[in-house]
Amino acid sequence: MILTVTLNAAVDRTVVVPNLTLGHRHRAPENLTLAGGKGINVARGLKALGVPVLATGLAGGRNRDAIRDGLSEAAIPFDFVEIKGQSRTSTAIIDPTSGTQTEINEYGPRVLPEEAEEFARRFNFLLEYATAVVFAGSLPRDMEESFLARLIQDARGRELTTVVDSTPTVLRAALKANPSLVSPNQHEAESVVGFDFIEREDFPRGVRRLVELGAGRACITSPEGHSYLTLDGESVLAAHAPRVEPRSTIGSGDAYLAGLLAGLLHRELDPLEAIRLAAGCAAANAEMLGAGVFDPRRAEELAREVEVEILEGGTERDAV
Repeated sequence: MILTVTLNAAVDRTVVVPNLTLGHRHRAPENLTLAGGKGINVARGLKALGVPVLATGLAGGRNRDAIRDGLSEAAIPFDFVEIKGQSRTSTAIIDPTSGTQTEINEYGPRVLPEEAEEFARRFNFLLEYATAVVFAGSLPRDMEESFLARLIQDARGRELTTVVDSTPTVLRAALKANPSLVSPNQHEAESVVGFDFIEREDFPRGVRRLVELGAGRACITSPEGHSYLTLDGESVLAAHAPRVEPRSTIGSGDAYLAGLLAGLLHRELDPLEAIRLAAGCAAANAEMLGAGVFDPRRAEELAREVEVEILEGGTERDAV
């Protein structure tokens, strides 16, 4: 069972607004509300792929019920610790006319020290049933990054696979705890490794740098549908997802991570096939509204179209 941790859970609302113009009144012909936060999004993708999963984290206020109801409707098992603060709301505005998307994300609640400790106790109990743990998303305001590093160390102490996909400041702290895998997007990775990815060879250089900083393995996704995953030594897999007609790319990174973990940990695919599945899930997510929402059959279909090559020292070895 894969345990996903969402310490800053949210109610995610997506609205479609054609010809969005600031300062004007609009009607939204389509909208979608889901339980959200990156860990929950990953859990949704894992569930779609048939992977046993349990979602945990912190949730409070009126939004707590909406988050719990959303997980129940998606048939995702969960065990959240209740807090006094109000869980955040995140809003995405999709303009299909211009092809733009606008995200408005609240910071989230303050978590009391005793609430954090209660979660740590619950977390360690849940570790008894897990084979892997995914720590995904931002932290609530004023929560120290060291708290997440502590949780990673608890999971590593039980020899579990640990995966981190978070903001740059949190990721830097997490790398000191030596997680098994980190999965930032391009912007996050650039911030952590300290250089911009301008040339193609900067991406394999970046994933190797993340390993040098403490990760067992690293992958990076780019807005253009490219992704890079470290293998052994200097080798890096480079994948290019097929072109699709996107509705919204929000959550495609979460769908990618769900596909990667489903391939590597659940189906025990070799990394080349796992990265294909990951890229297929990300592309399928882009065709739909909602983070971590995709048709698994469509994801498998797109995965067969993913182009993968092996890079060594930034150069192409072979294409497959």
